[in-house]
Amino acid sequence: MGEAERARVVDFARRVRGTWRPASITLILMGGLAAAFGAGPAAILPAFVLAVAVGWYDRADFGDVARPEWVVLAVLAVGQLAIGAFIALSDRYRLDALDLFILPVVAACLIFPRRLAYAAAAWSVLVMAGVAFAIDPSLVLDDPPILILPLGVMLCVALPAAMVRELEIASRDTASIDTLTGALNRGALESRITELDGEVTAAMASRVGVIMADLDHFKAVNDELGHDAGDGVLREVVQRIRAVLGPLTPVYRVGGEEFAVLMAGADVAQVTVVAERLLEAVHAAPIGGRDITMSFGVAAGTLDREAVTDVLERADEALYLAKRAGRDQVMPAAMRLVDDRHEAEPAVGSDQGQLQAVDGDGGERAGRAHTALEFEHDRGNWLVRGDFERDHIREHAAALNRTHHGALGFVALALLASIPWLGWQLMVPALFAVPLYHLAERRIRGARRPEYLLAGAWLLVQLSIFAGSLLVAEPQPYMLVLFAPMLIGMTAVFPTRGVLLLSVVTLGLTSAAGALARPDLVTTYPGVIAPHVLVVAWIALMSGVAGRASIEHRVRAVVDPLTGVLTRAALRSRLEEVAHESQVPGARVSVIAFDIDDFKALNDAHGHAVGDEVLRATGSALRAQLHALEWAFRLGGDEFLVVVPCGEREAFALAEQIRAALTRVRVREIAITGSFGVAESTPGARFDFEGMSRRADTALYEAKRAGRNCVAISPRPVITTGVPLSHVGQSPLKRYSI
Repeated sequence: MGEAERARVVDFARRVRGTWRPASITLILMGGLAAAFGAGPAAILPAFVLAVAVGWYDRADFGDVARPEWVVLAVLAVGQLAIGAFIALSDRYRLDALDLFILPVVAACLIFPRRLAYAAAAWSVLVMAGVAFAIDPSLVLDDPPILILPLGVMLCVALPAAMVRELEIASRDTASIDTLTGALNRGALESRITELDGEVTAAMASRVGVIMADLDHFKAVNDELGHDAGDGVLREVVQRIRAVLGPLTPVYRVGGEEFAVLMAGADVAQVTVVAERLLEAVHAAPIGGRDITMSFGVAAGTLDREAVTDVLERADEALYLAKRAGRDQVMPAAMRLVDDRHEAEPAVGSDQGQLQAVDGDGGERAGRAHTALEFEHDRGNWLVRGDFERDHIREHAAALNRTHHGALGFVALALLASIPWLGWQLMVPALFAVPLYHLAERRIRGARRPEYLLAGAWLLVQLSIFAGSLLVAEPQPYMLVLFAPMLIGMTAVFPTRGVLLLSVVTLGLTSAAGALARPDLVTTYPGVIAPHVLVVAWIALMSGVAGRASIEHRVRAVVDPLTGVLTRAALRSRLEEVAHESQVPGARVSVIAFDIDDFKALNDAHGHAVGDEVLRATGSALRAQLHALEWAFRLGGDEFLVVVPCGEREAFALAEQIRAALTRVRVREIAITGSFGVAESTPGARFDFEGMSRRADTALYEAKRAGRNCVAISPRPVITTGVPLSHVGQSPLKRYSI
């Protein structure tokens, strides 16, 4: 297992840690219920052993374990042994609890890579069959569905559980990568800082070298050639940096044209040599027909004497010394002496901090993400909080659709094989409700309220299973395992409130089906349904943790942690919705492009820490002016884009509100102004976002030429029948200086 996979195991283990304590209590309660009212007193011992193993897992410090996957595998192995012992020690209805072997399979598929997860599932199939034939072979031969149904469900849940894991990994990758350049983003850098701060016991990791880099005069490139050309420069620079660093040393895009490199185990001399090579690589050839230069600041430190953020600040100070010394050079930072009796003298601007390490719960970043999503909460309901979570449901449900086809096939085969003993009634869900559920998954992307469509189709399947269990001539407790397959994907797709509701409904249907199908049995031995209830609760718990992790990663991917507005990555999904809405007759869409006036000069004069404060204040002022269905995006650096469902006059009024709000902001007595360009979609024409954004960009630069701190409107192209759009003339830009 590679380091990336090992880190993922540790991350998931830490995420579920808070659930283990209630899980261990649940195990003891369920074991006690089964022992007192069905399985016999001896069965409580394995449940207690498993609860102890879970408690030990809860206290384990995975950061100090060289092979954390072995810790997880050990707990899962103990779990299988405890389940086998529970079944063997039970006095009655022992094989009805075979579905408990599903518990470690779900955990393995959610935690480990597909190959290892499927190996664990195959091993569990053998263990389940072996335990069944070892304990009561005559019962298995007389009533094969007692083994066939839990085997089918085990294989069924393994496939979507593995897919849920891959979706969570994809969400994590999206949250860590800058979509424009392919470099790692600021959030990934903060995570790496946290990791390095926790590695001070390792000899190599206790020393870290930092390179801070900034493109020289990049604002002029954007102003003269446009943002598209500027984006091309950024992409090419990252490619050249990567070619020098190689595959094992990542580059982070900290801001617009600002980059960082962290080199574990490196000293000042080593990072200086690397920075000189990066300087030469940027010089190697013109980019976009223009000579590009870059300034570098380098620093190194030992983590037992100073934090990574301190080393970053020193490298940042050195970068600005390089800027003031004429740019296009590498500047090493001055050494900072640290007396053990006193704290180091804080760096310039360190009270605000250019970069902040965050805790495992998301810290400041999660708070900003919540702020950015407030606009959508007024469109929420009792299942989701708003459109942000609807997007998550659409994407994950569509991705799980094909997996569900194959997974539910295992259950269908198990039901077909069980017809001679149980009858055809349990096939009702497979014949009617499940195809409708698959149809709902295929239509999910175009649904305005995907939560209702998916939850309704899911409820139809669960109710069909409930009805089928009541129609069976001789219902058996082991049939209750059929409520589990439909839960694994749903709890990973829905947010927390949806997971709770779906879990409660499933637990209620499971208990009611057992009570109504065999009231005599449940009345005499109520503990007989405890194992099946535990399976449902466990699946909801584990897949729900993975689903919440995906949502958290999605928040990091689409919400800019510095300004609190949406990111360039979020723009793509929003454009699909805008394009769909723009087809409605009379619909109007406008975009507002703006940037902060003289931001590059401000950054050069005051440093990144102050620049970050300005961006943070700009994001706050921008969010305060927006309402539902008005979306703001940070494209990079100090460049922002607002998409609004209105015409150019209304968009101009909004741009003026934002402009006025910026003029009221003061950051360390620094005044903030912005220049704005507005463009409206062309009525009757196909929605063309690229054309709109180019026209808004042109209007923005017209506002710059008009003296800044003003709004300019770009006219719409006039569409004439039979005349190609590219040949149609445009009137001069309209300016509204304030």
